[in-house]
Order: sequence, then C-alpha cells, then structure tokens
Amino acid sequence: MTQIAVLPFMVYAACGLVASLAVHVLSLFGMSVGGNGLFFGLHIGIFPLWIPVTLITRKMMAGARRQDFWKIALSGCPSWMRYMTLGFLGYAFLNFAIFIGLVLMHPPPKGAAAPPAEVLHGFSGHWMAFYSAGLAILTTVYRGGFANLQRKCPAGHEIGWYDRFCPTCGAAVGPPVELN
Repeated sequence: MTQIAVLPFMVYAACGLVASLAVHVLSLFGMSVGGNGLFFGLHIGIFPLWIPVTLITRKMMAGARRQDFWKIALSGCPSWMRYMTLGFLGYAFLNFAIFIGLVLMHPPPKGAAAPPAEVLHGFSGHWMAFYSAGLAILTTVYRGGFANLQRKCPAGHEIGWYDRFCPTCGAAVGPPVELN
C-alpha cells in the first residue's frame, strides 16, 4: 500500500524530465519556450520532488559507504533507467561547463521577457539530471518496497549494508552485501 504513495512522485518526476528534455532540445535550435513561468516552474519544481527523495535515500543509505550511493540508490530500477540517469548526470557537468564558457563570452541581455535559449539550454541539463535521478530512485523504492530500504537481521532490527552482525542483538547476518 505504501508503494502507491510513490506513484504520484514518479509521475511528477517523469513529467519534469519530459518537459526539461523538450526545453533542452528546443533550445538547441535557438527556441526560447515557455517564458519565465516554465523556467521557474522547472527550476523550483525540483524541490518538491527531492524532499521525499532525500528522506528516502537517507533511510536507504544508513550504514552504507558514501561512494556506494548510486549503486544502492539505483539498485532496483531497470538497467536502461540506470544508464539514462548516469548519462544525464555526466551530461549535466559537461553542459554546465559549456554554458559557463558561453555566458562568460556572451552574457545574456538583462531584462528580457523570457530567458534566452542559451540560458534554458544551460539550466535544462541540470533539470534533466535531477528529474531523472528522482525518477530512478523512486522506481527503486516502488519496485523494492519501503520495507526493503534497509537490511534487517533475522530478529528484524535494521542493520548497515556491510554489517556481519546485528549491532542491537548480535545475531549473525551473513557476509557483507556485494554491490556491483
């Protein structure tokens, strides 16, 4: 039942991803679409999505090494979604570097009615990364369930990803989890 609560956020993330991808592609052709409303909607719209995603990942990552974040967070989503998300994350860094270079060489005009295509292009790379990552993490939760966000010992106590013994009752829990 609690998995159903994730569905609206998944739809929200998918809509944000599609909208940001559309803005990004149109900006490649020099088109500035949606005006300030769409710009700020996509920009600020990340926060309502990432509040639950952050709370979920905090629970999911309890006892895990920081460097395993993406392995754990994307462990339950389909492979294509994992590659899409990692691709958008990498692209966001590259796109931002190009955007900064362009803005330094050719600053956008001040007081424009709508953000120029270059500004939309620069920001939409990050929007795609955030909406895609939110969708993939929520898909992991939807497919695995809230109850499986963290490992448990045989007695039901929450344990870390790499614990061999329960810190509460001392029960053996087997070898540490190997993440690919």
